Amino acid sequence: MATRAGEWLVYALGRSFAALTRFVPLWPLEGAFGGLCGLLVMAVPGFRRRVGDNLALVRPDLDAPARRRLTRDAAAQFGRLMVEYAQFRRFLREIEIRAEGLDRLAEAAASGRGAVLVTAHYGNWEAARIAALRAGIECGIIYRAFNNRYIDRRAMVVIPEAGRPVLQKGPRGMRAFLEHVERGGIAMVLIDQRNTGAPLIPFLGHPAETVTIAAELARRTGAALIPVVARRNTAARRFDVRFEPEVPPADPREMMAEVNRRIGAWIEADPTQWFWFHRRWKLRGSLRRSGDRRRATRDGGGGAASARRGDRDG
Repeated sequence: MATRAGEWLVYALGRSFAALTRFVPLWPLEGAFGGLCGLLVMAVPGFRRRVGDNLALVRPDLDAPARRRLTRDAAAQFGRLMVEYAQFRRFLREIEIRAEGLDRLAEAAASGRGAVLVTAHYGNWEAARIAALRAGIECGIIYRAFNNRYIDRRAMVVIPEAGRPVLQKGPRGMRAFLEHVERGGIAMVLIDQRNTGAPLIPFLGHPAETVTIAAELARRTGAALIPVVARRNTAARRFDVRFEPEVPPADPREMMAEVNRRIGAWIEADPTQWFWFHRRWKLRGSLRRSGDRRRATRDGGGGAASARRGDRDG
């Protein structure tokens, strides 16, 4: 009961915030709330430590002040994301988008192949779905249900306005995702969080448990596997969306290694846009030995003994 009451309180605060700020221009509102989030995260040792651990692994060249700046700036970007979801209908109507590569998506849709769009918790991925929708191409999405049941119910009301179907991860959702793509549909999946038991595939130079289901679905259905990035361009007050060239068909692990490489390139270009608060490189106990890490980095993930897909542990 206490948990339900707490969830409702968080939801009510969020809805109140959305109502009170509905006439405030989006970009200034994002900037103010993002700055506040940056300050709050710096005051929470657990968040700082998690980002610090990730950066120590993949960016050991950064000194302590640079790590603190990146932590603050990444938190500010997350604050902007929260505003965009709180004001989702306004976001859908008002945002300016500069899109590249829409012809790749249009070709996949027109040919009946369909497409699996792969992306990351970078910028705001919803801008890519909105770009497709404005071009007359509906793009669904599969996502992990929000921990807060009230926020999740609200999400299922507004998120479909950017494209359907909107599915939740799990056996039923994956079946629906497969059926949609098999019919020539287009849908997005975020693949940059750790899935316990997934194959180890290099990500930013280090082995990370990476699901291969997107590549497997593309191989099974003949759909195009297209990485897409939606970068928040605060200087120009727009989103820069790029639908990248299709990942060539190959072994699913090889395909996902290429996807990880491209996501890594986005992060290297602008690390503040990525959600550094995930435990992305945390390995199971049996894989923590340095020899396993070296083998996984060398062979692209072959060190993982299990192909099962566990729950995401961000």
